[in-house]
This record gives sequence, C-alpha cells and structure tokens, in this order.
Amino acid sequence: MMQPANQLLYLLYGKKPTYRYQAKFSILTALARHDKPSGLVIRLMTDDPQAFEGWPVDIIPLDAITLDKWAGSFGYAHRRKACAIALAVGWAERTVFIDCDTLFLAAPGRLFGKVGPGRYLVDAFEWHWKEAVTRPAYSQLAAALEASGQRPPDELKLYNSGLCGISKQDAPLIEEVIARIDQWSEHASRLHTVEQIALSFALRDKVVSEGRGIIRHYYAQKAFFHAMQEVFFARYGEDFSRNLVFLSQEVPRQRPCPSVLRRLRIKWRLKGVSPQLRPIGKKLMYGSFLPSSGYAQACREAWWDSARQDLLRAQGYDLSRGWPAQLPRAGKGSESQFESFIRRFPSQ
Repeated sequence: MMQPANQLLYLLYGKKPTYRYQAKFSILTALARHDKPSGLVIRLMTDDPQAFEGWPVDIIPLDAITLDKWAGSFGYAHRRKACAIALAVGWAERTVFIDCDTLFLAAPGRLFGKVGPGRYLVDAFEWHWKEAVTRPAYSQLAAALEASGQRPPDELKLYNSGLCGISKQDAPLIEEVIARIDQWSEHASRLHTVEQIALSFALRDKVVSEGRGIIRHYYAQKAFFHAMQEVFFARYGEDFSRNLVFLSQEVPRQRPCPSVLRRLRIKWRLKGVSPQLRPIGKKLMYGSFLPSSGYAQACREAWWDSARQDLLRAQGYDLSRGWPAQLPRAGKGSESQFESFIRRFPSQ
C-alpha cells in the first residue's frame, strides 16, 4: 500500500443508504474544496465496497468478523473508530479520521497542517469535566473513576472526536485510547461517548487543535442534511464523476431557514406565545415558510418533527391530537401537509 504524507480516513458500515449518502457527499465536499494539483489520498474502510466502485478512494474491505472484533466484548460500536485509526495510522505520516456526517467548508490540507508529532486534531472542544459530571449519564463512570483513584482534574477538556488527526509517530496514543475504552465499556450503554472521553483523557496536556471553520460536523442536525442528500443523489445518481463534484456545491452547507424578512415576521407572530412554546412554534413556522428550492423543501418535515420531539420532551403533548392552541397555524399551502404529517404518528 502506498504510504503518502497525508491520508483522509473514513469508516462506513451498516449498508444503509443514508450512511452511504453521508459518506459519498462528504467525499464530494472534500474533493470540491481540494486546492492542490496532486491527488488527495482518501481511504475508506467499509463493509460495502461495491457501492464505491469508480470513486477516487482506496477501499479497505471490512467483514463481519472484523467489525464484531472491533466492537469488543461489550459490543460498543464506537470502539470501532479507535480500532480503524489504530490500523491505518501507520499507512501515512499524518492521518485525519473524519466521521461521515461531516462537510468540508475549506481545503482538507488545512486539517493536515494542524497535525504532526506531538500535535493532535479534534472536531471541537465541548465542555470541561466539571461540567460533564453534572449530567446524569456521567454518574456511573464518574463514580467508578473516583473509587479507583482515576478522577481527572475538573478542567480536563472533553472533545468531540468526529474529527481525529494524529501522526504516525504518535500511534501509541490510540492504543491507550482503546485500552481505556475496554476498561470503561461497561458504562457505554448509559454513556455512548465513552470513546470520546477516552480520547480526551489521552490528549490531556497535549497540543490539540480544532477543525472549526474547515469542516461542519452536522451530527445534531442529521435529519436536515439527510433529506437534502437524498434529493441530490435522486437527481444525479451515485456514479462518480468530476461533474458530480461540481454539482455537489449546489446543496446548502447549512440547515435551510426562511428568509430574514420571513424570520422577523415569524418572531413577531410568536410574541404572544408562552416562552416554553415559543421555540417550538419557531420550528413549526420555519418548516412552513422555507424557500421554494427542492433542497429547502426537503427539510420541511425535519423542522416539524424537531418541533414535535420538543413538545413531547417538554410536556408529553401528543401532536396527533392537533396543533397546540397557543401556536399559529401553518402558512398558506403547508397546513394540509402538516396535518398529514402528524397523522402518521400514533398517540404517545
């Protein structure tokens, strides 16, 4: 296998079309932003290699036995990420692992410039340990660390590992991460970010940079980007071409919203709504007044479903009974679509 200076690494498994669209679209955005004449080395570990035939990626096929082994004795899915990096880190001087639900906003080369011996890259800093342990999901792990004398300092930084850059020289750090995951895997059913916490512990006192401004990791807004990617690949197909790279630039790089003027009108209409319901009303109205482009319209139900989930979390409100009395009706042309949308959901 060729050993380049830099490799962009993806891990994809599960064979779901949504996952495949994520990976392909992320690769398209990387190629669209690539600003050097030499090729960008992209490596994809996947259990669906046939789906990427003709794509400019080096494919490393994965079988079920390997994926099961990587999940460990507790079947922790996110352990696989650390195992993928551990396997690939020796294939290039610098490796940048990137989650599939990520878009490039700038040249990939800017990420590799942040990686080198003793210099690491992550997606983003999220919070300090002292903030994290106030969350119920952390209680069991925090108690176990306290009992074993491994409690970290309050100022330990916890990072999102949707992006992870490491040099070949620093490969032992990933083995340390895997060892910590195995030590803590019994807590993973309650705390799904064990892998990120293990990485954060390993990066304590290290030189760490973030990918902000270069990539957008849309993990919290997947429904919107999945809807747009489905429209894109339905329009143009999945076969790779340079034209597909060019066409990918027409897809919004952020969650579609109504125009500025419309947002001001929505804000005014919601002034009489209770503070608890106002953010929910905003989402309902945003879905009703999106721009007319196909990509934006594809996100209409994502806005509505986000509002519905907020209502259920807030007060157990069942949208199948109709629109909340305090909230305005949908905009002209969207009310019947909304009513059809909520009828698809049974009473909670």
